Amino acid sequence: MLEVFSKYKRVTALLAMTGVLIPSTAFAADPIEIGATVPLTSALSLTGQQSANAMKLAEDDINSAGGINGRKVNFVFEDAMGSNSAAVNAFVKVVQQYKPPFAMVTSYSTQNAAVSPEVAKAQIPVMYAGGADVLSDPRNPWMFRIRPRDGLVAMGMAQFAKNTLKLKHPGILYVQNDFGQGGANAVTKLLAEEGVNVVGQEAYGQTDKDMSAQILNLKNKGADGFIAFVYPQDGALLLHQMKALGIQQPVITSSSGFVPAGTQLLDPSDFVNVWGVTDAGLDQTTKGREYLKRYKDKFGVDSDPYGAAYYDGAMLLAKALAAVGEDPAKLRDYLGKVSDFQGVAHKYKADAQGNLVHDVAVVKMKPGTKQIEFVQQISSD
Repeated sequence: MLEVFSKYKRVTALLAMTGVLIPSTAFAADPIEIGATVPLTSALSLTGQQSANAMKLAEDDINSAGGINGRKVNFVFEDAMGSNSAAVNAFVKVVQQYKPPFAMVTSYSTQNAAVSPEVAKAQIPVMYAGGADVLSDPRNPWMFRIRPRDGLVAMGMAQFAKNTLKLKHPGILYVQNDFGQGGANAVTKLLAEEGVNVVGQEAYGQTDKDMSAQILNLKNKGADGFIAFVYPQDGALLLHQMKALGIQQPVITSSSGFVPAGTQLLDPSDFVNVWGVTDAGLDQTTKGREYLKRYKDKFGVDSDPYGAAYYDGAMLLAKALAAVGEDPAKLRDYLGKVSDFQGVAHKYKADAQGNLVHDVAVVKMKPGTKQIEFVQQISSD
């Protein structure tokens, strides 16, 4: 009994620090239902499950501390699967069936872009984790990004490539879609502004199984390093093929190169001379370390940066609901004014484009292991 009470006190203190102050533990009859569309099946399901787990953990924490003004929060999930049409259908179903005041949507930019018109039509605020810059320009006023935008990731890659790795002629590899092409173009432009000449860009399809031609084309052009915009599974295949081809030059990947959905497919040797520019160094703060431990204790796997972002998003939403209630327009306006919400992954601050995150972390694997270690933080502020 004492253990349960102590756990309750810890969760209550956590919510109090984030501003979610709950006067009572007696729940009203009806929960506050929050929509959530993530890939629960298909090749995207490993990252989708991370997001779903994080929201379930946040739901437990909120409700263990009394809910929102005496009402439970309940995330209702629909499977966005692996296509844009499925993501749209999942969102429409959630809106029509549950009529939620708010929704969480997927971490994939192409799905976010497809869903955006339906979000505007539904007129409920959503949080999303896709990084493509085109998602916030032009701005959909109902959408709020809870991860770094690709332009910020590109800035981190460019700075690390030039200032730390001292690359003079990098080559760029990218998955062929809005996310990959947008990131590749952004980092090429940023490096050119710093006097660094990119020797070339090479694209591949997300379902391609052989990227050796693209890798060797850049190597033969004299690339002294590689910058790669990847998703988890194709990123793992790319890194493995680079090592099999004897590539010795340093490699910098986008965040998906260092999420469990991809790293579980690789050996420690595949990460030699590889860095990632990702969301956050979760192990660098007490709150981050506590979150990582609690997530693994509950789900039996490590959290990835996407999961941490959705946990933070859910906790920020709880604060908004406690402050302004369930009116979608009031929730939208509240989120648009967020300036200093401290989560487990970041300190969140809204800008005019609905971006809430303004820093990235450079990470690598500890030698001989697949244990991520923090290298440095890069901020746009």
